[in-house]
Amino acid sequence: MIYYLGLGANLGERSKNIRAAIESIKKIRGVEILRVSSFYETAAWGVTNQPNFINAAIKISSELEPLQLLDELQKIEIDLGRVRKEHWGARTIDIDILMIDDLKINSERLTVPHKFLYERDFVLVPLSEILPTLKFELHGDEVKKIVGSPIDFNLKMVACVDRNFGLGFQNNLLFKIPEDLKNFRELTLNNVVIYGRKTLSTLPNCQPLPSRRNIILSKKLEKIPNAEIVSSLENLWQVLNVDEKNFVIGGAEIFSELLPYAAEIFLTVVDVEKPADCFFPKFDEFKLIDAKNLKDFSFLEFHK
Repeated sequence: MIYYLGLGANLGERSKNIRAAIESIKKIRGVEILRVSSFYETAAWGVTNQPNFINAAIKISSELEPLQLLDELQKIEIDLGRVRKEHWGARTIDIDILMIDDLKINSERLTVPHKFLYERDFVLVPLSEILPTLKFELHGDEVKKIVGSPIDFNLKMVACVDRNFGLGFQNNLLFKIPEDLKNFRELTLNNVVIYGRKTLSTLPNCQPLPSRRNIILSKKLEKIPNAEIVSSLENLWQVLNVDEKNFVIGGAEIFSELLPYAAEIFLTVVDVEKPADCFFPKFDEFKLIDAKNLKDFSFLEFHK
């Protein structure tokens, strides 16, 4: 099923709390994050004498039934420090199920669509960003977009794959095509490249790429010359800049971790099938916007 969730926080490090909630939701069994909205700051609704909120919306797919998912979301709220003292009161994190496919639910624990969905601009604005077909009318409340969402970094993914989207086999890349390497260099030169420990081992001399800002996402590495090591996604968001071009270059686990936050994908697709044990993740939320077809392979560009 496809779920749309609303997230809000007005206590503590608000943006960090929402990012932590998104990462916790990703870890729920049978859940896949599909899209994430920008973050928006708004005045409190209902009980107004409290700090401003930061709100966001996410789209997920899940194998869980609605009440099963609700239980998991409420566990995350508790883990992140939410205490329910006052209805519509201040909170470290709030996670609401807004919509579920075309389902309608009206039970003691859950109402879908959310009973106040069309009354709250702070919900409608981020939700419409990830659900462009949503029809609604705003009420004139101030909803201000702010920097803080992982999508602000406009991550771009670059990979070379076979026709089945295979990336590598036994820790080796499937292809080293001169035209692809040239294209990769032109895209990433003087920009930021983000990758994991295994991808480092596939680079020339197992060294960070020259003339680029190298960021390695790893919990095992401690220090590499000419590279920055970050141990978590939260640390990654702290070191990236919105005014830089940030390219994710592998491997498969890193692609999967960062795909929900990516804006563009650049794929070189080679028209052969090779043995592979790691694959580029499915990217159904993206649309093909450009294709350059050569004799044995194609350069494809996708945007969200």
